[in-house]
Amino acid sequence: MRGSHILSFTGQLLYNLALKKTAVQSSTNGTVGTAGRAVDGNRDASYQRGSCTLTSEQSDPWWRVDLVNVYTIGAVMIINRDKLENRLDGAEIWIGNSTSISGPESIRCAVISHIPKGQAFYFPCNSVKGRYVTVFLPGSAKVLSLCEVEVYYGKHL
Repeated sequence: MRGSHILSFTGQLLYNLALKKTAVQSSTNGTVGTAGRAVDGNRDASYQRGSCTLTSEQSDPWWRVDLVNVYTIGAVMIINRDKLENRLDGAEIWIGNSTSISGPESIRCAVISHIPKGQAFYFPCNSVKGRYVTVFLPGSAKVLSLCEVEVYYGKHL
């Protein structure tokens, strides 16, 4: 359901923990692609319509949301842009209690091999506990763009 903030998954109703939470990113290209676009509840996959984040071209760009409290994370859902779909290939999803993914409490939940343009993909996180969810794109001359990131509480979804 478009615009829904509750996910029904195997009979459970799960609330999107990231909705409207504070998000930051390593840089912002222009004035439209701010970090908060990925947690605004708008599942539109168009950057041109103001729904997606966009970093400048840089080495190792990242995006992070602060869930405020520590939660057991069951899954992270990401919606890719409707254009330039390969930009997310190789990105990593990290969960932890530190703003740094290199901290001892940070765990890599998933590596994004590919999400087709304009599509959503759910990444199970095996009940990792954390306050911060980070999407990190390793490499040089990279641009990170996310249209929506939803974080769901749960155990082994």
